[in-house]
Amino acid sequence: MKGLSLKYKLFKILRLGISYIVLIIMAIFSVFPLYYVFMTSFSNAPNLISLGVSDLFPKHIYFIAYKELLTTNLYGGSFPLWVRNSLILAGSTAVISVLLALITGYALSRLDIPAKKTLATFIYIVTFFPYTATAVPLYLLFAKMHLLNYMGLILAYTPGTSIFAAFIAKLSIDSIPPSYEEIAMIDGLSRFQAFLRIIMRLALPVVALTALLGFDGAYLDFALAYSFLLPNVKQWTATIGLYYLAGLLNPASAPAYNIFAAGSVLMGIPLMILFIVSQRMMTRAYSNLAGVKQ
Repeated sequence: MKGLSLKYKLFKILRLGISYIVLIIMAIFSVFPLYYVFMTSFSNAPNLISLGVSDLFPKHIYFIAYKELLTTNLYGGSFPLWVRNSLILAGSTAVISVLLALITGYALSRLDIPAKKTLATFIYIVTFFPYTATAVPLYLLFAKMHLLNYMGLILAYTPGTSIFAAFIAKLSIDSIPPSYEEIAMIDGLSRFQAFLRIIMRLALPVVALTALLGFDGAYLDFALAYSFLLPNVKQWTATIGLYYLAGLLNPASAPAYNIFAAGSVLMGIPLMILFIVSQRMMTRAYSNLAGVKQ
């Protein structure tokens, strides 16, 4: 018995050690690209070829890339202006996506509409299509309507996010007992008031998840923003401006990857703040969706 107990303890220690080794390796693979970008942004080397292994542990920190990024005026526009444009664009997309997703999800979950199951299945299937596949059709469509501007770009971003978010909202609302709304309507509330006061509050984690998805998609997009806003420099988003500031337009001219890395770090700050603020709601949203019975 003592021999079996000793073998079991050794096996448990070995299994725990292997688990820690695997987790450490995965953590290194996950963190290293972020660390590399961060250290590149503080390098005075303009391109990746100039960077060596020693640059991963630099003896000197240079702010050349950040200074050039924040002070350069390119074609009448600047990086801070483009970041502001991206934040406004992403925030507007997130708000509209949340409203459309919740209304659609509520209709699919609560209302007795024709072909509801077929429509829900169609929405679920559409979520698998890559968003970039619609870039050319959307550009041609909005060009004919003379909407190659901020308004058109928000309208182009919104369906891609709200369709997937509507499916998530439906799953979340399905888990809320309908009796909650029925009691509220008996007390004198309308269906819309019950939706605002009960469903919206109980589905708040999913609302936050929907907003984050909509914000990220619009904030980090390049393809649609490039095709819609290229002629007007002052309306550029941060991704377009960074593309030109870093010289990525012509790779043969040795792009300044330290500037690109610095821009990536600065663009990541709003996303990091947003994630930290909404982290608890994200956890609740995924927990609620994991507990939904199909």
